[in-house]
Amino acid sequence: MRTCLSLPLAAATLALFTGCAADVAPNTAALPARTDTQPSEQDKEWMRTIHQGNLSEVQAGRLAMGKGATKQVKAVGKLLVDDHTALGSKVTQAATQLGIELPTSPSKAQRAEVKRLRDSSGRDFDEDFLSGMIKAHREALAATKTEVSKGANQTVKTLAQTAQQSLQHHLDALEKAQES
Repeated sequence: MRTCLSLPLAAATLALFTGCAADVAPNTAALPARTDTQPSEQDKEWMRTIHQGNLSEVQAGRLAMGKGATKQVKAVGKLLVDDHTALGSKVTQAATQLGIELPTSPSKAQRAEVKRLRDSSGRDFDEDFLSGMIKAHREALAATKTEVSKGANQTVKTLAQTAQQSLQHHLDALEKAQES
């Protein structure tokens, strides 16, 4: 076992030090060729903002799945986890393709909201979760509509159109759960 691990490690180290590793091109076969315009500041800002929202809403959704007092809140939490995880993947892939650096954690305000949810329980949790997520989804939806109408890069705009549909679906589900 030691020999099996040592040989590839030694080869990789040798390639790195001799410059051979620089000749190896990254695997970009899964990424489509870039044919659209470079991302504008609007595009970059939307990507960063939506990414932070995805991170935050996955955390909040997980809390709802575990702490929700009603089946509806638990179900909406699962919906948010599933959809925002998938959207997060798409955003990350597009950002990598376009050379946009994304934040690695939710914003300070989003982290505070998640902490507030962690400290809440029962019906209070449900009310806090629903009101917080409705507010967050309204803000994300407004920013996404702006990206769809004012964005410059077609890849980002197409991603925003997809996100807009999901965000509207989430907002509808959250509002319905709040009415119950």
